[in-house]
Amino acid sequence: MRTSALALVLGAALLTAACDETLYSNLSESDANEMLVTLLKRGVAASKVAAGDFYAITVPQEQLVLSLEIIGEHKLPREQFQSLGSVFAGQGMIASQTEEQARLAYAISQELSDTLSRIDGVLDARVHVVLVQHEQSSGLTTPPSAAIFIRHTKDSPVESMAAEIKDLAAKAVPGLTYERVSIVTELFTENVRAPQQVPLKWYQQPGALAGVIGAGIIAAGLAIFLVLRRLGVKIVRSPQTESTEQKK
Repeated sequence: MRTSALALVLGAALLTAACDETLYSNLSESDANEMLVTLLKRGVAASKVAAGDFYAITVPQEQLVLSLEIIGEHKLPREQFQSLGSVFAGQGMIASQTEEQARLAYAISQELSDTLSRIDGVLDARVHVVLVQHEQSSGLTTPPSAAIFIRHTKDSPVESMAAEIKDLAAKAVPGLTYERVSIVTELFTENVRAPQQVPLKWYQQPGALAGVIGAGIIAAGLAIFLVLRRLGVKIVRSPQTESTEQKK
């Protein structure tokens, strides 16, 4: 009996697991937690599953499309930016000055994007850096500049930090001045939401119909008993019942 019960429990667990789809795998714990919270807040029955040193997010099969739309809108998981060291690591050949300048501009852009993305409420941050350029033919020099794009939620302090962000970029790029930094911000508007669940009526609740039927059977049996008793009909007990009572 215990073996059968255990088999039923295991079968139910396997059936439940089979209904889940892996939404994303090979996630760090921080990325998995952020994705899990985002989905749970929007009504998705998501789960975090450990897989060695990484994590995976699973969702019910019927909520897979909705989950993909939600994480796409929220730009999850977060982009992994490169550091200055990783951009210049492993250089085998001697690069030209132009290549070095392009690599340095890209590295600074990545570092600044990573820093800005850590501000509360920032969903996406992009920084485009142009270093000083010297044109040998004309002798003209173009000073460095930086363009910053930030997509943020309504509760983010980004809008009130424009001066601080410009100052941060100016100090990170050689020769860049405060006036040569431009910022564009975009307020995030959530369009993808889980459909609202309409509260079930009392007769739609699980077990409600069975309860009503059971109550009806008990009431009908009691009514029949009272009618038979009022008519003077005696209820005949079986010999087996009488012998059992005599033994007691």
